[in-house]
Amino acid sequence: MRLMHLGRARLEMALPRHRPQLRLAKDPDLLDLFEAYALAASALDDLLQEYPARIQLITEYQQICADLQTEVVVLLTLTDERLFP
Repeated sequence: MRLMHLGRARLEMALPRHRPQLRLAKDPDLLDLFEAYALAASALDDLLQEYPARIQLITEYQQICADLQTEVVVLLTLTDERLFP
């Protein structure tokens, strides 16, 4: 549960336009993405603290985070379309 809350909070910071939707989200698929985002973003934070930097791995995790953000926005849009056709 803690990961889900962390992921939701981090996504609210990364996607400010979608904060209201993120706060209200209850869809199980979205909650799973929140957890995945928390793990990926935390791993990225750890990688950014390492010296020497592992640039290739940092780039991969940046892409993973960006892809997860995109998935979240798509699901939020689909959820809104179902609720407000």
